[in-house]
Amino acid sequence: MKNSVYIFLFMLVSGSASAQGGQVSLSLNQAMEAGLKNRFDVQAYKYNPEIATNEAKKSKMEWIPDISATGNVRYNPELQAIYVPKGFGGLTEPQLIALGARNNSVFALELNQVIWKPGIATDVKIAANNAELEKEKNRDNDDNVKEQIAGAYLNVLLRQLQYRIAVDEEQRYKDYYEVADGKVKLGSMIENDFLKAKLDYENAKVEALKSKQNYDLSMDNLKYRVNIPEGTVVTLTDSIYSSGILAVTSQLTPAGENRTEIKQYVLEQQANNLQLAKTKQNALPTVSLFGSYAGEFLYDNFNYNKSEWWSTFSYVGVKFSVPITSNFKNNNSIRSYKLKTEQTNLNLEQQRADITFEIQKATTELNNSESNMQTTKSNYNLSKTVYENQKQQYGLGSLSYSDLLDTDKALNTAEQNYVKSVYDYLVSKINYSKAIGVL
Repeated sequence: MKNSVYIFLFMLVSGSASAQGGQVSLSLNQAMEAGLKNRFDVQAYKYNPEIATNEAKKSKMEWIPDISATGNVRYNPELQAIYVPKGFGGLTEPQLIALGARNNSVFALELNQVIWKPGIATDVKIAANNAELEKEKNRDNDDNVKEQIAGAYLNVLLRQLQYRIAVDEEQRYKDYYEVADGKVKLGSMIENDFLKAKLDYENAKVEALKSKQNYDLSMDNLKYRVNIPEGTVVTLTDSIYSSGILAVTSQLTPAGENRTEIKQYVLEQQANNLQLAKTKQNALPTVSLFGSYAGEFLYDNFNYNKSEWWSTFSYVGVKFSVPITSNFKNNNSIRSYKLKTEQTNLNLEQQRADITFEIQKATTELNNSESNMQTTKSNYNLSKTVYENQKQQYGLGSLSYSDLLDTDKALNTAEQNYVKSVYDYLVSKINYSKAIGVL
Protein backbone atom coordinates (compact mmCIF):
# COMPACT_ATOMS: atom_id res chain seq x y z
CA MET A 1 0.00 0.00 0.00
CA LYS A 2 2.88 2.29 0.88
CA ASN A 3 4.54 1.68 -2.48
CA SER A 4 1.23 2.41 -4.23
CA VAL A 5 1.10 5.80 -2.52
CA TYR A 6 4.68 6.49 -3.61
CA ILE A 7 3.85 5.58 -7.17
CA PHE A 8 0.71 7.73 -7.18
CA LEU A 9 2.60 10.74 -5.84
CA PHE A 10 5.36 10.11 -8.34
CA MET A 11 2.89 10.03 -11.22
CA LEU A 12 1.40 13.33 -10.08
CA VAL A 13 4.82 14.93 -9.88
CA SER A 14 5.85 13.44 -13.22
CA GLY A 15 2.68 14.71 -14.87
CA SER A 16 3.35 18.26 -13.82
CA ALA A 17 7.05 17.87 -14.56
CA SER A 18 6.37 17.02 -18.17
CA ALA A 19 4.66 20.34 -18.65
CA GLN A 20 6.73 22.56 -16.37
CA GLY A 21 10.05 20.75 -15.92
CA GLY A 22 9.45 19.93 -12.22
CA GLN A 23 11.40 17.95 -9.66
CA VAL A 24 11.02 14.47 -8.22
CA SER A 25 12.89 12.52 -5.55
CA LEU A 26 13.29 8.77 -5.91
CA SER A 27 14.67 5.94 -3.83
CA LEU A 28 15.82 2.82 -5.64
CA ASN A 29 12.64 0.91 -4.76
CA GLN A 30 10.47 3.82 -5.85
CA ALA A 31 12.36 4.04 -9.14
CA MET A 32 11.77 0.34 -9.86
CA GLU A 33 8.07 0.52 -8.94
CA ALA A 34 7.60 3.69 -10.98
CA GLY A 35 9.29 2.07 -13.96
CA LEU A 36 6.88 -0.87 -13.80
CA LYS A 37 4.02 1.63 -13.69
CA ASN A 38 5.24 4.00 -16.41
CA ARG A 39 6.88 1.87 -19.08
CA PHE A 40 4.73 1.12 -22.10
CA ASP A 41 6.36 -2.26 -22.80
CA VAL A 42 5.58 -3.42 -19.26
CA GLN A 43 1.98 -2.27 -19.59
CA ALA A 44 1.67 -4.11 -22.91
CA TYR A 45 3.20 -7.29 -21.48
CA LYS A 46 0.66 -7.33 -18.65
CA TYR A 47 -2.09 -8.05 -21.18
CA ASN A 48 -0.70 -11.57 -21.73
CA PRO A 49 -1.92 -12.95 -18.36
CA GLU A 50 -5.30 -11.30 -18.92
CA ILE A 51 -5.56 -12.90 -22.36
CA ALA A 52 -4.64 -16.29 -20.91
CA THR A 53 -7.18 -15.86 -18.09
CA ASN A 54 -9.83 -15.03 -20.65
CA GLU A 55 -8.97 -18.24 -22.51
CA ALA A 56 -9.51 -20.16 -19.28
CA LYS A 57 -12.96 -18.60 -18.93
CA LYS A 58 -13.70 -19.44 -22.55
CA SER A 59 -12.85 -23.11 -21.92
CA LYS A 60 -15.41 -23.23 -19.11
CA MET A 61 -18.04 -21.99 -21.55
CA GLU A 62 -17.86 -25.33 -23.40
CA TRP A 63 -20.32 -26.72 -20.85
CA ILE A 64 -22.92 -24.09 -21.77
CA PRO A 65 -25.52 -25.46 -24.22
CA ASP A 66 -25.28 -24.33 -27.81
CA ILE A 67 -28.64 -22.76 -28.73
CA SER A 68 -29.12 -21.32 -32.19
CA ALA A 69 -31.98 -19.97 -34.28
CA THR A 70 -31.94 -21.04 -37.91
CA GLY A 71 -33.99 -20.12 -40.94
CA ASN A 72 -34.20 -21.79 -44.32
CA VAL A 73 -36.29 -20.28 -47.12
CA ARG A 74 -36.40 -22.24 -50.36
CA TYR A 75 -38.42 -21.44 -53.51
CA ASN A 76 -38.82 -23.99 -56.30
CA PRO A 77 -39.65 -22.36 -59.69
CA GLU A 78 -40.00 -25.85 -61.11
CA LEU A 79 -41.04 -28.71 -58.88
CA GLN A 80 -39.17 -31.95 -59.04
CA ALA A 81 -41.23 -34.83 -60.46
CA ILE A 82 -41.53 -38.06 -58.59
CA TYR A 83 -42.29 -41.52 -59.95
CA VAL A 84 -45.77 -42.87 -59.18
CA PRO A 85 -46.13 -46.60 -59.93
CA LYS A 86 -49.05 -48.24 -61.67
CA GLY A 87 -51.99 -48.93 -59.43
CA PHE A 88 -51.29 -46.10 -57.01
CA GLY A 89 -54.38 -43.95 -56.61
CA GLY A 90 -56.13 -45.85 -59.39
CA LEU A 91 -53.48 -45.11 -62.04
CA THR A 92 -53.53 -47.58 -64.92
CA GLU A 93 -49.98 -46.65 -65.97
CA PRO A 94 -46.95 -45.41 -64.03
CA GLN A 95 -46.39 -41.64 -64.28
CA LEU A 96 -44.06 -38.81 -63.28
CA ILE A 97 -45.98 -36.28 -61.21
CA ALA A 98 -44.63 -32.97 -59.82
CA LEU A 99 -45.83 -32.69 -56.23
CA GLY A 100 -45.01 -30.26 -53.42
CA ALA A 101 -45.05 -26.56 -52.56
CA ARG A 102 -43.00 -23.98 -54.39
CA ASN A 103 -42.20 -22.18 -51.13
CA ASN A 104 -40.66 -24.37 -48.45
CA SER A 105 -39.63 -22.29 -45.41
CA VAL A 106 -38.45 -23.70 -42.09
CA PHE A 107 -37.64 -21.63 -38.99
CA ALA A 108 -36.21 -23.54 -36.04
CA LEU A 109 -34.69 -23.26 -32.57
CA GLU A 110 -31.96 -25.87 -32.13
CA LEU A 111 -30.18 -27.10 -29.01
CA ASN A 112 -26.96 -29.04 -28.58
CA GLN A 113 -25.81 -29.82 -25.02
CA VAL A 114 -22.68 -31.77 -24.15
CA ILE A 115 -23.53 -34.24 -21.40
CA TRP A 116 -20.18 -35.97 -20.96
CA LYS A 117 -16.87 -35.10 -22.57
CA PRO A 118 -13.76 -35.64 -20.40
CA GLY A 119 -11.57 -33.37 -22.50
CA ILE A 120 -13.51 -30.22 -21.55
CA ALA A 121 -12.54 -30.38 -17.87
CA THR A 122 -8.92 -30.95 -18.89
CA ASP A 123 -9.08 -28.01 -21.32
CA VAL A 124 -10.17 -25.80 -18.42
CA LYS A 125 -7.19 -26.97 -16.37
CA ILE A 126 -4.82 -26.44 -19.31
CA ALA A 127 -6.10 -22.91 -19.84
CA ALA A 128 -5.78 -22.13 -16.12
CA ASN A 129 -2.23 -23.51 -16.13
CA ASN A 130 -1.37 -21.34 -19.15
CA ALA A 131 -2.71 -18.31 -17.30
CA GLU A 132 -0.41 -19.05 -14.34
CA LEU A 133 2.50 -19.56 -16.72
CA GLU A 134 1.85 -16.18 -18.35
CA LYS A 135 1.81 -14.58 -14.90
CA GLU A 136 5.22 -16.06 -14.19
CA LYS A 137 6.51 -14.86 -17.56
CA ASN A 138 5.16 -11.43 -16.72
CA ARG A 139 6.96 -11.59 -13.39
CA ASP A 140 10.14 -12.60 -15.24
CA ASN A 141 9.76 -9.58 -17.50
CA ASP A 142 9.16 -7.32 -14.48
CA ASP A 143 12.33 -8.67 -12.85
CA ASN A 144 14.34 -7.90 -15.98
CA VAL A 145 12.98 -4.36 -16.09
CA LYS A 146 13.70 -3.86 -12.39
CA GLU A 147 17.23 -5.16 -12.93
CA GLN A 148 17.75 -2.64 -15.73
CA ILE A 149 16.42 0.19 -13.57
CA ALA A 150 18.49 -0.91 -10.57
CA GLY A 151 21.59 -1.00 -12.77
CA ALA A 152 20.81 2.47 -14.13
CA TYR A 153 20.12 3.85 -10.63
CA LEU A 154 23.33 2.44 -9.18
CA ASN A 155 25.27 3.65 -12.20
CA VAL A 156 24.09 7.18 -11.43
CA LEU A 157 25.38 6.79 -7.87
CA LEU A 158 28.69 5.51 -9.21
CA ARG A 159 29.03 8.36 -11.71
CA GLN A 160 28.07 10.75 -8.93
CA LEU A 161 30.93 9.43 -6.81
CA GLN A 162 33.35 9.65 -9.73
CA TYR A 163 32.28 13.22 -10.38
CA ARG A 164 32.75 14.17 -6.72
CA ILE A 165 36.24 12.65 -6.75
CA ALA A 166 37.06 14.48 -10.00
CA VAL A 167 35.92 17.76 -8.44
CA ASP A 168 38.12 17.07 -5.40
CA GLU A 169 41.02 16.34 -7.72
CA GLU A 170 40.37 19.57 -9.63
CA GLN A 171 40.43 21.47 -6.35
CA ARG A 172 43.73 19.86 -5.39
CA TYR A 173 45.38 20.87 -8.63
CA LYS A 174 43.90 24.32 -8.24
CA ASP A 175 45.57 24.57 -4.85
CA TYR A 176 48.86 23.40 -6.41
CA TYR A 177 48.53 26.00 -9.11
CA GLU A 178 47.79 28.83 -6.68
CA VAL A 179 50.75 27.90 -4.47
CA ALA A 180 52.99 27.59 -7.56
CA ASP A 181 51.77 30.96 -8.78
CA GLY A 182 52.81 32.55 -5.49
CA LYS A 183 56.16 30.79 -5.52
CA VAL A 184 57.04 31.77 -9.08
CA LYS A 185 56.27 35.38 -8.27
CA LEU A 186 58.60 35.16 -5.27
CA GLY A 187 61.23 33.52 -7.42
CA SER A 188 61.27 30.32 -5.37
CA MET A 189 60.03 28.11 -8.23
CA ILE A 190 61.25 27.78 -11.74
CA GLU A 191 58.78 28.77 -14.45
CA ASN A 192 58.68 25.29 -15.99
CA ASP A 193 57.34 23.80 -12.72
CA PHE A 194 54.77 26.57 -12.60
CA LEU A 195 53.67 25.80 -16.17
CA LYS A 196 53.47 22.12 -15.27
CA ALA A 197 51.22 22.95 -12.31
CA LYS A 198 49.03 25.09 -14.57
CA LEU A 199 48.76 22.31 -17.18
CA ASP A 200 47.86 19.77 -14.49
CA TYR A 201 45.13 22.09 -13.24
CA GLU A 202 43.71 22.57 -16.73
CA ASN A 203 43.73 18.78 -17.32
CA ALA A 204 41.97 18.25 -13.98
CA LYS A 205 39.24 20.66 -15.05
CA VAL A 206 38.77 18.69 -18.27
CA GLU A 207 38.51 15.42 -16.33
CA ALA A 208 35.95 16.97 -13.99
CA LEU A 209 33.93 18.14 -17.00
CA LYS A 210 34.04 14.64 -18.50
CA SER A 211 32.90 13.15 -15.19
CA LYS A 212 30.00 15.63 -15.11
CA GLN A 213 29.04 14.65 -18.65
CA ASN A 214 29.14 10.95 -17.76
CA TYR A 215 26.98 11.66 -14.73
CA ASP A 216 24.44 13.54 -16.85
CA LEU A 217 24.33 10.70 -19.38
CA SER A 218 23.75 8.15 -16.62
CA MET A 219 20.90 10.29 -15.27
CA ASP A 220 19.36 10.50 -18.75
CA ASN A 221 19.59 6.72 -19.00
CA LEU A 222 17.80 6.34 -15.65
CA LYS A 223 15.02 8.69 -16.78
CA TYR A 224 14.65 6.63 -19.94
CA ARG A 225 14.49 3.35 -18.02
CA VAL A 226 11.83 4.71 -15.64
CA ASN A 227 10.09 6.69 -18.40
CA ILE A 228 10.43 10.05 -16.66
CA PRO A 229 9.91 13.22 -18.76
CA GLU A 230 13.21 14.59 -20.04
CA GLY A 231 12.89 18.02 -18.40
CA THR A 232 12.32 16.61 -14.91
CA VAL A 233 15.02 17.20 -12.29
CA VAL A 234 15.53 13.88 -10.49
CA THR A 235 17.07 13.66 -7.02
CA LEU A 236 18.16 10.25 -5.77
CA THR A 237 17.37 9.81 -2.10
CA ASP A 238 19.45 6.63 -1.75
CA SER A 239 23.22 6.70 -1.65
CA ILE A 240 25.89 4.05 -1.95
CA TYR A 241 25.98 3.85 1.82
CA SER A 242 22.21 3.73 2.41
CA SER A 243 21.43 0.82 4.72
CA GLY A 244 18.24 -0.05 2.86
CA ILE A 245 19.49 0.09 -0.72
CA LEU A 246 19.11 -3.41 -2.14
CA ALA A 247 19.11 -4.75 1.40
CA VAL A 248 20.72 -8.18 1.50
CA THR A 249 18.54 -10.73 3.26
CA SER A 250 19.00 -14.45 3.79
CA GLN A 251 17.53 -16.49 0.98
CA LEU A 252 14.12 -18.03 1.57
CA THR A 253 14.97 -21.43 0.10
CA PRO A 254 18.40 -22.97 -0.46
CA ALA A 255 17.60 -24.04 -4.02
CA GLY A 256 16.12 -20.73 -5.14
CA GLU A 257 12.57 -22.06 -5.46
CA ASN A 258 11.37 -18.46 -5.43
CA ARG A 259 12.99 -17.90 -8.83
CA THR A 260 10.51 -17.53 -11.66
CA GLU A 261 12.59 -19.85 -13.88
CA ILE A 262 11.88 -22.72 -11.48
CA LYS A 263 8.18 -21.92 -11.28
CA GLN A 264 7.94 -21.72 -15.07
CA TYR A 265 9.47 -25.19 -15.43
CA VAL A 266 7.06 -26.55 -12.81
CA LEU A 267 4.10 -25.07 -14.68
CA GLU A 268 5.48 -26.37 -17.98
CA GLN A 269 5.66 -29.83 -16.43
CA GLN A 270 2.04 -29.54 -15.29
CA ALA A 271 1.08 -28.50 -18.83
CA ASN A 272 2.79 -31.60 -20.26
CA ASN A 273 0.92 -33.86 -17.85
CA LEU A 274 -2.40 -32.19 -18.66
CA GLN A 275 -1.80 -32.48 -22.40
CA LEU A 276 -0.93 -36.15 -21.92
CA ALA A 277 -4.16 -36.70 -19.99
CA LYS A 278 -6.18 -34.91 -22.66
CA THR A 279 -4.61 -36.99 -25.42
CA LYS A 280 -5.65 -40.16 -23.64
CA GLN A 281 -9.14 -38.75 -23.11
CA ASN A 282 -9.51 -38.17 -26.84
CA ALA A 283 -10.08 -41.91 -27.19
CA LEU A 284 -13.08 -41.85 -24.83
CA PRO A 285 -16.66 -41.54 -26.09
CA THR A 286 -18.64 -38.32 -25.84
CA VAL A 287 -22.35 -37.98 -25.18
CA SER A 288 -24.46 -35.00 -26.15
CA LEU A 289 -28.14 -34.11 -26.16
CA PHE A 290 -29.66 -32.45 -29.20
CA GLY A 291 -33.12 -31.19 -30.06
CA SER A 292 -35.06 -28.88 -32.34
CA TYR A 293 -38.42 -27.11 -32.44
CA ALA A 294 -39.36 -25.81 -35.90
CA GLY A 295 -42.13 -24.09 -37.77
CA GLU A 296 -42.59 -24.97 -41.46
CA PHE A 297 -44.50 -23.04 -44.15
CA LEU A 298 -45.51 -24.87 -47.36
CA TYR A 299 -47.33 -22.91 -50.08
CA ASP A 300 -47.04 -21.67 -53.63
CA ASN A 301 -46.03 -18.11 -52.69
CA PHE A 302 -44.59 -16.03 -49.81
CA ASN A 303 -47.85 -15.11 -48.17
CA TYR A 304 -46.80 -16.10 -44.65
CA ASN A 305 -50.04 -14.68 -43.22
CA LYS A 306 -51.93 -17.81 -44.27
CA SER A 307 -51.84 -19.60 -40.94
CA GLU A 308 -53.46 -22.74 -42.34
CA TRP A 309 -50.27 -23.51 -44.30
CA TRP A 310 -48.05 -23.36 -41.21
CA SER A 311 -47.16 -26.51 -39.28
CA THR A 312 -44.76 -27.31 -36.44
CA PHE A 313 -42.55 -30.26 -35.68
CA SER A 314 -39.91 -31.08 -33.06
CA TYR A 315 -37.47 -33.77 -32.06
CA VAL A 316 -34.98 -34.62 -29.31
CA GLY A 317 -32.20 -37.14 -29.28
CA VAL A 318 -28.98 -38.34 -27.69
CA LYS A 319 -25.79 -38.61 -29.68
CA PHE A 320 -22.98 -41.04 -28.87
CA SER A 321 -19.59 -40.54 -30.50
CA VAL A 322 -17.06 -43.31 -30.03
CA PRO A 323 -13.66 -42.64 -31.66
CA ILE A 324 -12.05 -45.64 -33.31
CA THR A 325 -9.09 -44.64 -35.47
CA SER A 326 -8.03 -41.85 -33.06
CA ASN A 327 -6.66 -44.52 -30.70
CA PHE A 328 -4.00 -45.28 -33.30
CA LYS A 329 -3.33 -41.60 -33.98
CA ASN A 330 -2.97 -40.84 -30.26
CA ASN A 331 -0.07 -43.23 -29.73
CA ASN A 332 2.49 -40.87 -31.22
CA SER A 333 1.07 -37.89 -29.32
CA ILE A 334 1.19 -39.80 -26.03
CA ARG A 335 4.80 -40.76 -26.73
CA SER A 336 5.70 -37.14 -27.51
CA TYR A 337 4.25 -35.79 -24.25
CA LYS A 338 5.96 -38.50 -22.24
CA LEU A 339 9.28 -37.51 -23.81
CA LYS A 340 8.57 -33.83 -23.16
CA THR A 341 7.82 -34.67 -19.51
CA GLU A 342 11.16 -36.44 -19.13
CA GLN A 343 12.94 -33.59 -20.89
CA THR A 344 11.33 -30.95 -18.67
CA ASN A 345 12.26 -32.95 -15.55
CA LEU A 346 15.91 -32.91 -16.59
CA ASN A 347 15.80 -29.20 -17.46
CA LEU A 348 14.18 -28.46 -14.10
CA GLU A 349 16.87 -30.32 -12.17
CA GLN A 350 19.60 -28.59 -14.17
CA GLN A 351 17.98 -25.22 -13.53
CA ARG A 352 17.92 -25.94 -9.80
CA ALA A 353 21.61 -26.86 -9.92
CA ASP A 354 22.43 -23.71 -11.91
CA ILE A 355 20.54 -21.48 -9.49
CA THR A 356 22.14 -23.13 -6.47
CA PHE A 357 25.57 -22.43 -7.92
CA GLU A 358 24.50 -18.92 -8.92
CA ILE A 359 23.43 -18.19 -5.33
CA GLN A 360 26.70 -19.56 -3.94
CA LYS A 361 28.73 -17.56 -6.43
CA ALA A 362 26.72 -14.36 -5.85
CA THR A 363 27.06 -14.75 -2.07
CA THR A 364 30.82 -15.17 -2.29
CA GLU A 365 31.19 -12.24 -4.69
CA LEU A 366 29.04 -10.06 -2.45
CA ASN A 367 31.08 -10.84 0.65
CA ASN A 368 34.36 -10.35 -1.22
CA SER A 369 33.28 -7.09 -2.83
CA GLU A 370 32.02 -5.70 0.47
CA SER A 371 35.34 -6.54 2.14
CA ASN A 372 37.29 -5.05 -0.78
CA MET A 373 35.21 -1.88 -0.66
CA GLN A 374 35.90 -1.38 3.05
CA THR A 375 39.62 -1.96 2.49
CA THR A 376 39.92 0.43 -0.45
CA LYS A 377 37.85 3.02 1.43
CA SER A 378 40.30 2.87 4.35
CA ASN A 379 43.23 3.17 1.93
CA TYR A 380 41.55 6.13 0.26
CA ASN A 381 41.04 7.92 3.57
CA LEU A 382 44.66 7.20 4.55
CA SER A 383 45.88 8.54 1.18
CA LYS A 384 43.94 11.76 1.76
CA THR A 385 45.56 12.18 5.16
CA VAL A 386 49.05 11.69 3.68
CA TYR A 387 48.18 14.09 0.91
CA GLU A 388 47.03 16.83 3.32
CA ASN A 389 50.25 16.51 5.34
CA GLN A 390 52.49 16.74 2.28
CA LYS A 391 50.47 19.59 0.82
CA GLN A 392 51.29 21.60 3.91
CA GLN A 393 54.97 20.72 3.46
CA TYR A 394 54.75 21.80 -0.18
CA GLY A 395 53.22 25.11 0.87
CA LEU A 396 56.03 25.67 3.36
CA GLY A 397 58.59 24.89 0.68
CA SER A 398 59.95 21.76 2.33
CA LEU A 399 58.60 19.47 -0.42
CA SER A 400 59.15 19.72 -4.15
CA TYR A 401 56.29 19.81 -6.63
CA SER A 402 57.45 16.53 -8.23
CA ASP A 403 57.37 14.79 -4.82
CA LEU A 404 53.89 16.17 -4.18
CA LEU A 405 52.78 14.82 -7.57
CA ASP A 406 53.98 11.35 -6.51
CA THR A 407 51.76 11.60 -3.46
CA ASP A 408 48.89 12.86 -5.59
CA LYS A 409 49.41 9.94 -7.96
CA ALA A 410 49.13 7.53 -5.04
CA LEU A 411 45.97 9.30 -3.90
CA ASN A 412 44.54 9.10 -7.41
CA THR A 413 45.29 5.36 -7.52
CA ALA A 414 43.55 4.92 -4.16
CA GLU A 415 40.57 6.89 -5.48
CA GLN A 416 40.27 4.74 -8.58
CA ASN A 417 40.59 1.53 -6.58
CA TYR A 418 37.87 2.76 -4.27
CA VAL A 419 35.58 3.65 -7.19
CA LYS A 420 36.19 0.26 -8.80
CA SER A 421 35.44 -1.55 -5.53
CA VAL A 422 32.20 0.41 -5.11
CA TYR A 423 31.18 -0.51 -8.64
CA ASP A 424 31.94 -4.19 -8.00
CA TYR A 425 29.96 -4.06 -4.77
CA LEU A 426 26.90 -2.51 -6.42
CA VAL A 427 26.98 -5.07 -9.23
CA SER A 428 27.32 -7.93 -6.75
CA LYS A 429 24.33 -6.60 -4.81
CA ILE A 430 22.18 -6.69 -7.94
CA ASN A 431 23.45 -10.17 -8.83
CA TYR A 432 22.77 -11.48 -5.34
CA SER A 433 19.25 -10.04 -5.18
CA LYS A 434 18.50 -11.53 -8.59
CA ALA A 435 20.00 -14.89 -7.62
CA ILE A 436 17.73 -15.36 -4.60
CA GLY A 437 14.70 -14.04 -6.51
CA VAL A 438 13.94 -10.95 -4.41
CA LEU A 439 15.03 -8.16 -6.74
